[in-house]
Amino acid sequence: MLRKRSQMNRLLPLCLLVAALLLTACGGEVNLLDETKLRDISLMTGEPCEAPCWQGITPDETSYRDAKLIIEGDERFKIVEEPEPQEDSLARSFTFAEGENPGCCQVVSRDGENVSSFLLQTAPVMTFGPVYDRYGEPNYAIGQQVSEEQGYVALMYTERSLVIYAFVANPAGGSLATDSPIIGLLHLGASELQQLLECTSLFEWAGFTSFTSYSGEDYNYVGEGVGDEEACPTN
Repeated sequence: MLRKRSQMNRLLPLCLLVAALLLTACGGEVNLLDETKLRDISLMTGEPCEAPCWQGITPDETSYRDAKLIIEGDERFKIVEEPEPQEDSLARSFTFAEGENPGCCQVVSRDGENVSSFLLQTAPVMTFGPVYDRYGEPNYAIGQQVSEEQGYVALMYTERSLVIYAFVANPAGGSLATDSPIIGLLHLGASELQQLLECTSLFEWAGFTSFTSYSGEDYNYVGEGVGDEEACPTN
């Protein structure tokens, strides 16, 4: 059903907004095709496990402690930040990097016990075509323009609790294509996925089409909670 964009909730629920902020960085010149990010092609190979699992970490199944041990036990990675939990909050998170590069990836636990989601910012070493061949069509999509030269389309695979970020050059005239580089992955637990679907205005998958087809004012799928500040907080 086609509906106008909600004034209360523009594009993204909390979990996807956090990912977007990390992808676009904090200040300075934005470069979504960042070679210092995670060089990982396991989404294409399925090794050592397939989405929603990555390197033995699966949202809702892997404990926060075990996820941290997995990253610490892999010589490719190092944890670069783990903030102290906020007062009256169980939530925990840590950011890790590959080698001596800046932090690329974040693991989050909402309850302090189990992983609820994790974001991987990736170097442009995969393109969407092989991933499409392996996983098929996504369910939903939404485009985000970052600058005149750069944008991305977030592609949601609901059965795999996965969001894939595909880069689009020149968003005003560009298109999503099989050779669009993948620049990020967001793996979600059940509650995070539910919030995304309830609190986001999305486009149903319409194939490899123009960026503007996934970034206009009207949506053909609107989550049931869009506009409900209590159910879908914007902060």
